[in-house]
Amino acid sequence: MNIRSQVLAALLIAMTSATWADESKDGPRTGYFRKTVTPAEMLGADGAKAVADVFEADDELKWQLYVPHNYDPSKPAGVIVFINRWGNSGGSQKSYNDLLTEKNLIWAGALDAGDPAPMNERIMRAILTPIMLSKEYALDPSRIYVGGFSGGAHVANIVSTSKPGMFKGGLFVGGAVSWGDKVPTGIELMRQNRYIFAAGSNDVALKAVQRTLNAYRGEGVEHTKLIIMHNQRQEMPGPKYLREAVEFLDDRDSTAASTDAE
Repeated sequence: MNIRSQVLAALLIAMTSATWADESKDGPRTGYFRKTVTPAEMLGADGAKAVADVFEADDELKWQLYVPHNYDPSKPAGVIVFINRWGNSGGSQKSYNDLLTEKNLIWAGALDAGDPAPMNERIMRAILTPIMLSKEYALDPSRIYVGGFSGGAHVANIVSTSKPGMFKGGLFVGGAVSWGDKVPTGIELMRQNRYIFAAGSNDVALKAVQRTLNAYRGEGVEHTKLIIMHNQRQEMPGPKYLREAVEFLDDRDSTAASTDAE
């Protein structure tokens, strides 16, 4: 992916203040729905040029969202930006809704970002997601997390490594890749963030997930936790495991690496 586009897109999240929020008296939309936005609508004509090597200005970018019905703009929400293995699903489940509502979290799953999609598009969709949401919703910048499942977890690893100032934590389910021999330039910021590595006890990716976790810890990224989902293969976490993950990501008072447990 073009580094210039990544940097400019990251800057836009702090610079963009315009909104396309629903002007109805009921306020921004909540619940489970799909959102389609073009780069030009999201970023403006000049901003769209910053991502022109990945998307055309009029490309339709799609997300599957869950916004808690009790969303309150006076209480900025956290976000889980999610990249799935499959392009037709944002990864959220109805069984997550109560937890997301309780924790004041928006789930934003990028569509058309499954494993067959080009890597640069998958990465850019993740980076653009908080920008898209910030047009309409008040977000808590300390609770913007990136996650993924299987091949999407690989993308989430890359995004969280390259943008540790934007994404304050990661949720890597059923897959993970480390940075190899070259330590990320943002390692100091990564040491301040929090990361969940999750896999089923019967998941063929479990060893790779554990190796990547050990690489993080080996570079002093202490705020990490391994969740082994009992008697599961490569599957999305149920609400019990997702709660465990979210509570760890949100636990800013903890100062030590988590003890792994099944």
